Amino acid sequence: MIKILIVLILLVVVFVFWQRWELTKFEVNDYVIESEKIKEEQHAVVIADLHGFSYGEQNQRLLQQIEKRHPKIILIPGDLIVSKYSETFHVALEFLKNLVQIAPVYYSFGNHETRLREEKRKNHKAFETYMSEVEKLGVKVLNNESVSLKDWEGVRITGLELPIEYYEKGRIVSMAENDLKDFLPKPAGEAFGILLAHNPAYAQQYAAWGADVTFCGHNHGGLIRIPGVGSLLSPQLTFFPKYDAGRFEFGDKNVIVSRGLGTHTFHIRIFNRAELLDIRFVPRNSRECI
Repeated sequence: MIKILIVLILLVVVFVFWQRWELTKFEVNDYVIESEKIKEEQHAVVIADLHGFSYGEQNQRLLQQIEKRHPKIILIPGDLIVSKYSETFHVALEFLKNLVQIAPVYYSFGNHETRLREEKRKNHKAFETYMSEVEKLGVKVLNNESVSLKDWEGVRITGLELPIEYYEKGRIVSMAENDLKDFLPKPAGEAFGILLAHNPAYAQQYAAWGADVTFCGHNHGGLIRIPGVGSLLSPQLTFFPKYDAGRFEFGDKNVIVSRGLGTHTFHIRIFNRAELLDIRFVPRNSRECI
């Protein structure tokens, strides 16, 4: 029994050190989005679920990777912060100060930002100050609104902010067929439509609404990924989340779910490394002409 206990303690120690090391790492994953609506090739990066994490002093390791990719735009589908910890607001703000020096930043809310809209929340006032500073930086905050890009012809970005009840723990709240139409402006039509939508549970609805590509986060890759099976548990405490990470296709529409860059509450990543997304947008058939 003593030998077994020693082995178990050693395994726990190894696991703890492995996870501490793993949480300092991230990888860059590339996606190519093709469409006849895209007139010129461009790059974007997607930063999801940073949750106040820092990769090196002032996030220098993460910023260096972003700069190397020369993005046309930077897209953030929510949860730069942790609502309970106001110190994460400072980390996020300092990060944004550097991001806007690289490219225009488009930011929509996740559940952590939306939660702090409520005046009764502990960090509501600190959040209001944070958002005031964010807007002063020139970050475009898109919550249930759209913007057409002046220097990228034929591209329109929309940000979705879902009510906080859509993040209820332990279950996926059903979404009525017309709910997105009530929340969002009309889809992009002839323009190429990019949607930032934090919660991937409604991926099919995002495609049906008309987004050509939707970028999501929230599930953190499912925390624990089982090779050959997929993710085990989402931060929303739902088992085997359907839209956990990667690309999902609905006809000619794409939904891409990031594994995110940070964690909160459950600080584990098993076979589930954090990721920065590098997105290359190309006119359809352009690769055949090269």
